[in-house]
Amino acid sequence: MSGQLLSSKIVVVEEEPRVRGIPSAPTSIAGAVGIAERGPIAEPVLCTSFEDYQRAFGGFTQNSDLALAALGFFQNGGTHLWVVRTVHFADVAEPSTATAVRGAGYLVAGGGPAPASATSALPAPFVLAPGDALVLAVGGGPDQTLVVEAAPAFVTASGPGPYALADGQTLTVRVDGGPLQTLLVSAGDFADVGAATADEVVAALNAQLVGGKALRGVPRLQSDTRGTASRLEVTGGTANAALGFPTAPALGTGNVQSVRAVTAEELLALTAVAFEGVAFSADPDGFVTVRTLATGAAAALHVKPPTAAAFGFPTTPRSGSDAAPQNAVRVEGKDPGSYANRLLLEVRRAASGKPAEFDLLVVEGGAVVETFPNLSLAPSEPRYVEKVVNDPASGSSRIRVTDQLLPGPVVPPPQTATLAGGDDGLLGLDDADFLGSDAGRTGLRALDRVLDLALLFVPGRATPAVHNGMLAYGEVDRAGTVFSVLDPPAGLSAAEIVTYVESTASLLNLSEYGAIYWPRLTILNPKRSVFGPGDRVVVPPSGVVCGVIARGDAARPGGVYEAPAGAENGRMVNVLGFETDEVLEERKRDLVYPKRINPLTSGPGLPRFVDGSRTLKGDGNFPYVGERRGTIFIQRSLKQGLEFARHKNNTEGLRATVRRTITVFLLAQMNVGAFRSRDPQKAFFVDVSDALNPPSVVFAGQLVVRVGLATNKPAEFIILNFSQDTRAIESELLAAAGGG
Repeated sequence: MSGQLLSSKIVVVEEEPRVRGIPSAPTSIAGAVGIAERGPIAEPVLCTSFEDYQRAFGGFTQNSDLALAALGFFQNGGTHLWVVRTVHFADVAEPSTATAVRGAGYLVAGGGPAPASATSALPAPFVLAPGDALVLAVGGGPDQTLVVEAAPAFVTASGPGPYALADGQTLTVRVDGGPLQTLLVSAGDFADVGAATADEVVAALNAQLVGGKALRGVPRLQSDTRGTASRLEVTGGTANAALGFPTAPALGTGNVQSVRAVTAEELLALTAVAFEGVAFSADPDGFVTVRTLATGAAAALHVKPPTAAAFGFPTTPRSGSDAAPQNAVRVEGKDPGSYANRLLLEVRRAASGKPAEFDLLVVEGGAVVETFPNLSLAPSEPRYVEKVVNDPASGSSRIRVTDQLLPGPVVPPPQTATLAGGDDGLLGLDDADFLGSDAGRTGLRALDRVLDLALLFVPGRATPAVHNGMLAYGEVDRAGTVFSVLDPPAGLSAAEIVTYVESTASLLNLSEYGAIYWPRLTILNPKRSVFGPGDRVVVPPSGVVCGVIARGDAARPGGVYEAPAGAENGRMVNVLGFETDEVLEERKRDLVYPKRINPLTSGPGLPRFVDGSRTLKGDGNFPYVGERRGTIFIQRSLKQGLEFARHKNNTEGLRATVRRTITVFLLAQMNVGAFRSRDPQKAFFVDVSDALNPPSVVFAGQLVVRVGLATNKPAEFIILNFSQDTRAIESELLAAAGGG
């Protein structure tokens, strides 16, 4: 029904609520970055139990603390953990440069004629140079050659100089579509800036230009990229009136986009035109195979010099076969890593009894861990091997398969096969691989996709760079919404952890968005085949501490405001002891706690517990762990809950609604123990007054709210004052004095 008042009618209109409900932001969703046995690389995966973690990332390994930390997290009460596996990257800004490699092998079938073939030993992208060639002789015929062509984009100045430049002039340049670069003319770089020589101009430009270079002679600006992806553009600047670089975009040329990163797809497209009698294909990891179209013993293939070594093709002559088993199914580790080298694949006759089907078993450690019955190599069948094994929901967690599409009906006979060549990609592993890159979403930055992230730990990489990077990530990159739990380096005494925090890593008073705990913990050895025969292993405490924090948050409404410390709230489960017993001595704890290092300790009749709740920064707004995390929770909740007010007219009514909405939320928090007082006048204030919102602020499109919180402070010290009870003798003296 129309609400317009045109004819006589009754119109029902619902008013907007004067108070909006504010949903509570999550407080204990944790993220961890580390080394895992397997699993996707640089991709956050949500685990809600340790069994979930094992399904996605495998089990315990000697070179990783991540699995041990995840175990401690879930054992101590954690429920939501986003895990990011990292490896060494040639360039952390490019995830495809991960150095981990999948193990691979083949299931064979048939005995018919096979082609001659050669497979690259190196995966794409190929790092080539202009003029590099691929030369093939097929079937004993003449050489066929593919030459890689690639030239950079460049622009050339109008003449050889000298150039009438002036101090402070600029030249603006964009290289390969990157950010605009402003190159500055400084008089100190020239003998006479008003008569600058070509060589002086080249030297000055080379000192500033990123992604390109200046060449001598008549000055020439050139991109470092060679190929059709190369682009260089001088967009202007006051210096260009004298230099005379053309301002139209210059483009690179060639038959590849970038000669230093030739993709498998580019190579396949080029070879389809350049060669006859062969077919090229690429597997999912970028390894390229060339096969003759002819089959049988007469088929011949020779990759010949001067083929570039960067392709990785073998250069010995290859022959086909009249009757040889052929590779029917390529089997790889589902994820890169050496774990796949330990897998055994077993093909059995199909449980269905059908001759066109087969069963595939995956064996690990002598036990069958996965079984896929009644598979087929016919793509039209419902049990087609790729469809079943590679299914993301119900398929294998350890392998993936690629049908080699052999002609005719093919069935792998009973056989066993192993995988080889898998590598964990840990050679050269450094701090940058854990911190990652914003551009590549690797390392910590892979967690950018997790919007509700609240806690962060990086087990197994307790270095100054990683610790500083974690704090910066939580406070700066995530705008103060993520709290970091830092591990101590291994084997540090009380004096040594103080030195580390004070000077080695310079963490003291650096940030209140993180806390460090000491020492490392000992737990029951979870797998003696990995960690040796000892009863205990030493683990970093961050996973356990984050589990304790999560347990406290969930224990009751307002749990986030409690200090995750003490013999009750800080109790650690399944912890047997400490790396050093120094922490059991009060004098040693007296040494570390003033430096804002939270000790993990125990005592007679007490459990092992977290004995500190200080953030690393003592002079900030909220210097305690519960206090800072509680404030983060309030800030995140208000930010999400006030979305309704954006883009509404900034009126007194809107400001009143905002004030009431915030007040109602803070009253609810007060009632669950968020503040030092249960009196609203003393617990908090909300100011949306005209003083904060004068016309100039309203005209600027802003609505300013000021919120003050009287947050709780933990009772770190219990002080008992004792004295002699003299009340009886004082009464006696008083009575005697009265009697006199």
